[in-house]
Amino acid sequence: MSYLTDKFKGIYRLKVPIDKNTNDFPRKPNGQYEDIDMYISCQHGNMIFHDTGSTLLAYIPSLQRGHNIINTIQEENLGNVYDIEESDSEVLFKFKYADSDKIIPLLKPRTSGSNISPFSSRNLPQNKNYRIPDEDLIKYKNIIEKIPSERILTVSHTTNSFIKSLANKRKPLDSIKTDMKLKRLRGKEYIHSIGLWDKYIKYLEKNL
Repeated sequence: MSYLTDKFKGIYRLKVPIDKNTNDFPRKPNGQYEDIDMYISCQHGNMIFHDTGSTLLAYIPSLQRGHNIINTIQEENLGNVYDIEESDSEVLFKFKYADSDKIIPLLKPRTSGSNISPFSSRNLPQNKNYRIPDEDLIKYKNIIEKIPSERILTVSHTTNSFIKSLANKRKPLDSIKTDMKLKRLRGKEYIHSIGLWDKYIKYLEKNL
């Protein structure tokens, strides 16, 4: 478990950078997810990283906002900031975990999604421009509207099962998942994009 996960999971939204070449989370040589660059996601592009030990590193992509935050910390005696660095457009500084409850709120951390894993697919970029045509989507809606609200999660499980059923020796499941991430599409949008919508609808009718 990473330091940030241990200290802040369930309090603030944790994320990791996305590998733009794969639209996936970065991985270690052994294939496991890399958490070294995990950060607390904040408003205005602010980020908070773990440095070493009990030291945290704040990144603010605005000189004025960075100066204002540091001035507030110092003027109100909210804790000690040190190793302050500036460039033409950003400010970085370090502070101790012991002061985090007073300093972190100044960077406007996100609390929505605080219980979501940093490696959740909900944190991956999505292609919001892909639209399933209304004439196809209505077939899907006609099936979904018949399902009781307490069983609505079965739709997601059934969709995942359909995607798994597409795997074979020529195209294993990992390859399909990689393709989904590269195209930045989720379940039903991906299925539609590869021309299997009618087969998917029949699968839903049979299994829901």
